[in-house]
Amino acid sequence: MYAAMGTLGCINDMMQRDKENRELRKVGKKRMSETHGRLLGLTGKRRSSDISPEKLEQIQAETEVRTAWEQKSYFRGKLIFITIVAVASLLIWLVILWLS
Repeated sequence: MYAAMGTLGCINDMMQRDKENRELRKVGKKRMSETHGRLLGLTGKRRSSDISPEKLEQIQAETEVRTAWEQKSYFRGKLIFITIVAVASLLIWLVILWLS
């Protein structure tokens, strides 16, 4: 398309695209400001939490314990998987050596 278009045509096309992009940026900024305004409006209408600070601390402690348990369990699972793969590879290697 551009091979047949002259220099002035290319410049005109670039200017048209620049104008369209400018308009799209304006629309995007307007949408962002509307969304920002809606979000700010929602924050004032939220109810305060009915959970006491002690209950929040308890939940946080339980979450930390659960996270530690999940990490330990994940590590053990990886270790078992690697061991099984290593033993299977060793057995296959021994069988290949024994057959040859």
